[in-house]
Amino acid sequence: MGAKKQAVSSVNDLHPVVDTDLHLTEQQDDILPYLEEPFNKILDVNNQGKRGQVEGGYLSQLYPSAGHLTPTDTGRAETDDVRSPEDVERAMELLTLDDAILTPGLNLRLGLVHHDELAAGFMTAYNNWLLDTILDEGYHGAMVVTPQKPEKSAEEIDRLVDESRIKAVMIPGGGVHPPLGREQYFPIYDAAENAGLPVMIHNAATGIVGNYPIQWRGTKRYIEVHVPYHSAEQMWHISTMLTNGIPVRFPDLDFVIQESGIGWIPYFMRRYDNEYSKKQNDAPLLEKRPSDYIRDQFFFTSQPTEGIDDPEYLCHTIRMFDGAENLMFSTDYPHYDFDYTDTLLSSLRTEFDDDEIQNIYGRTASNVFDL
Repeated sequence: MGAKKQAVSSVNDLHPVVDTDLHLTEQQDDILPYLEEPFNKILDVNNQGKRGQVEGGYLSQLYPSAGHLTPTDTGRAETDDVRSPEDVERAMELLTLDDAILTPGLNLRLGLVHHDELAAGFMTAYNNWLLDTILDEGYHGAMVVTPQKPEKSAEEIDRLVDESRIKAVMIPGGGVHPPLGREQYFPIYDAAENAGLPVMIHNAATGIVGNYPIQWRGTKRYIEVHVPYHSAEQMWHISTMLTNGIPVRFPDLDFVIQESGIGWIPYFMRRYDNEYSKKQNDAPLLEKRPSDYIRDQFFFTSQPTEGIDDPEYLCHTIRMFDGAENLMFSTDYPHYDFDYTDTLLSSLRTEFDDDEIQNIYGRTASNVFDL
C-alpha cells in the first residue's frame, strides 16, 4: 500500500474531530439524589450514612460487578474523573476534540440491575443528572434506556425528544437477556426512530456474569473476559437483530456499535452472508444480503483499535467493512486503555485519502448524530 497524497499530517488538520465514546464517570452518589419515589424513600437517599451496614448505607453495589480485578483496581493504571463540565472541558482540550458524544460509565451496567423498576428509576435519574450537570453547559451526550423495561424506555425517549443536547439513545448491552433483536425491544427502536436518534449499543465486560454465568465461574483474570466478551456479545445482538429483521422494520434507524474493536466486523459480515445464502428462511424479512444492511445502518466506533502497530493489517481490515463510510473515531477516555486522538491517524495515512480520514474522524459522526 502506497501512501496517499495528503494535506492531513496531524489532527490539527482535521475539522471537526468528534469523539464518539467519551465516558463520564458518574458514581452512585451522583445518581441517587435524582431518584424519584418510591426508590428515594426505599433507599433512604437523604439519610444514607445512618444505616451503619457499610459505607453509604448499602449492603452491596446497586450496580452488579463480575468481581474481576482490573488494572485500575490493582493500581497498575489510573483514570481521571469526568463528572463535571470542567472535567469534560479538560478532557476535550487534552484530546484535541471539537465535539464528543458523552456516554455513561457506571450505567454501562444498568442492564444488570436485578430490579426492573429500580433500573427504570436509575435510567431517569441518570438522564436528569446528565442534563442538569453536564449537557446544560453546552455538551452533547447519549441518554440511557433500560432494556429491562422497554415500554418505560420508550416513554423516556419521548420525554426527552426535545432536548437538543441529547444526540443518541444508548442501550447498555452488557449482560442483557434476551439479546437485542427480540420483539420485546421494538418499543425502544420505534421511539428512537420517531425521535430521529441513533441507537448506541455498548457492552461491559462485567456483563458476562449476566449472560454467561457458567463461563464467568471459569474465569480467573480480567483479560480472559475483556478480550473476547465485547465483540462476542455484539455479534450475538446483531445476529438476532438481522434474523428478526430489525433494519427492515426500522429502516430509518441507525445503530452505533461501540468499543468492540474492528477485526471481527468483516468476519461477521462474511460469515453471516455465507450462512444466509443457505438459510434464508431463518431471516425471512431480509431483502438483501445481511452485510448490506450492516453497511447501510450500522456504524462502529474505533476504540480499542487492535493492531495499531501494524498499519497494513489495520487498514486492510477497515477496507474490508467499508470503514471509510461507517467507522467513527473514539477514544474511550478516561478508561485505562483509551486511545489518544492521533493514535489511529498515522496508520490511516498509509492507505486512506484526506476525505476518508475526515469521515472517520468526524464527518460521519456529524451526520449520524446530527451535530
